[in-house]
This record gives sequence, structure tokens and C-alpha cells, in this order.
Amino acid sequence: MQIGSCTYCSKNALVIHRKYSGEFLCKECFVHSIEKNIYKTISKYKMLKPGDNIVVAISGGKDSITLLYNLMKIQEQNYQSKPLIALTIDEGIENYRKNSIKNASDFCKNYGITHKIITFREKIGKTLDEIVSLKKNSDDYQNACNYCATLRRRILNDGAKELGADVLAMGHNLTDIAETFLMNILFKRFQLIANQYPFKQGNNNINKFFIKKISPLMRIPEEEIFLYSNLKNLNHNPSHCPYREKDPILRKRVLDFIQECKKYSPEIEFNLFNGFLEMSELFYNQHEQKNYSFCEICGYPCGNSRICLYCNYKKEFNM
Repeated sequence: MQIGSCTYCSKNALVIHRKYSGEFLCKECFVHSIEKNIYKTISKYKMLKPGDNIVVAISGGKDSITLLYNLMKIQEQNYQSKPLIALTIDEGIENYRKNSIKNASDFCKNYGITHKIITFREKIGKTLDEIVSLKKNSDDYQNACNYCATLRRRILNDGAKELGADVLAMGHNLTDIAETFLMNILFKRFQLIANQYPFKQGNNNINKFFIKKISPLMRIPEEEIFLYSNLKNLNHNPSHCPYREKDPILRKRVLDFIQECKKYSPEIEFNLFNGFLEMSELFYNQHEQKNYSFCEICGYPCGNSRICLYCNYKKEFNM
């Protein structure tokens, strides 16, 4: 921040410089711009309908707290809107998840929001720490993030279904979207990019298993959400998952690459985001709908396998 004149209200004050747009914003105009961005994103991408039951995935970090706070404000302005429900997944990561859950619980308690917590131990039979301890010396060990992503994604979806959700709101920001898109390009995951097209109609046989997911923060850079949450005094857990920090995962290297590129091209995340929008539409319209097998254990779609990866993991971790 620096002393200057706000681009919008012309007030001389401490201003935030958005390098990617050239704007200078005072605190009030910056906060307003973030909240307006979230509202316009929901509207532009038709994320919500009147009467939707909305479950918000909340970890206690800056993104999910910012998301829940803004959805709460938006719902307050809508006539007869249904109350939000917050859903937290406790993976069982020592010296990490306990603190973030406290932030999530405190926030929900302060604003009277129903808060549901589901644990890995409850659904899988083991915590993530126990899974890593069990597998780390085996020949087929994968990084903790690989196990966690599969398990957490299913538990979030099933938890939202159990809570009667029409929509599951996720705290993915612009940086997350750019990072994921670039990873999918590197691995030539074109079908996955097609499946992420924001306006896809989808396959009714598949859609009945999965709750519609939305990401209202997807056009806001991570550092701006961090600044917004601090300016609004939204208490959040500042630390990152220890497994992401210490495991040699490609996702972190891709993020480091994007951050380095931003030093020279501040708009790089927006370029990747716009590329994602264009390519996801192209791939969605060109890729043929594939036939799916269904898991013999849980009944969910599982590609060409007899048993889905989620159920395979559950069996493997409890043998």
C-alpha cells in the first residue's frame, strides 16, 4: 500500500495498486470491488437460483471464510432465501486442522450458521496422518495430497448430499483456477478441462451422483482475498497444509512458476483464466460423451474400472 489518490473516489489515502489493471484503490473501494466481483461472478455464470439449498465448504482459511461471509450477505438481501449450511472436512492432520476448524466453528457460531463437521476417520476408518504412516514405506506410496484429494472430494460431495444441498460452494480463487488449468494442460487432461466448462449441461446419468459445484471467488487473485479478509477483520487460519509444503507435488511447482511469471506479467492469471474459459468450451463441444462403468461397491461412475478409486482406497487402508 502507498499514499495516493483512489482511481474511483479520488480520495487521497493509503491506496492499493492493482498492477494487472493499473488501478489505485482506497480501502473502501477495494473492499467494494471484491464484493461486487463475487456478486457479478455468481450472476454472470448463473451459479445460483432462488430457493437453492446452499452448502458452503469451509476449512477456516481466508478463501472459505471470505466466501461464506459474502454468500451470507447476498442471502440476507434475497427474499425468503434458505439459510446457508457450512460443511467442514476434518482430514485428521496433526497441528493443523484443529486450529482451522476452530476458526470455522467460531465464525459460524458468531453468525448463527449451521456447521457440520465430517471426519476422515468417520468415513474412511483412518485419519490422513494414519494413511500416510501406513503407506509411506510401501512401493506404491503416493503423496498425501493424492490420497486426500480423492477422499476429500467424495466426502464433501456426499456430505453436501446428506445435507440436502442443491449447490456446493467452494472457495477456489483465481490463482487456484489458473494453477489447475496449467497442470491439466501439462498432463494433457483435455477431458477434465471439458468437464469443468462453467455452462456445461452434463450427463443426467452422471449428474444425479454429484452436487453442482460453484466457485464465486474464481475471478479474484489469492493475494487480494488475503488482503480483503484482513481489511474486513475476518479471522482465518493463516497456515498452509503441512503436506502441501513438504511433499514434492507438481502443483506447488506450477504455482511457483505462475508467481514468478507475475513479476513480469501481472495479468498472467487472468490470461490463464480466460484461456481456461475458451478451451473448456471448445473441448466440451468437441469431446464425445464417454460411457461410464459404475462402481460395484458404491454405485458411483468410475470410468472403465469395476471399483472406483475411492472404494479401492477404503479397502486398501482398512485391510
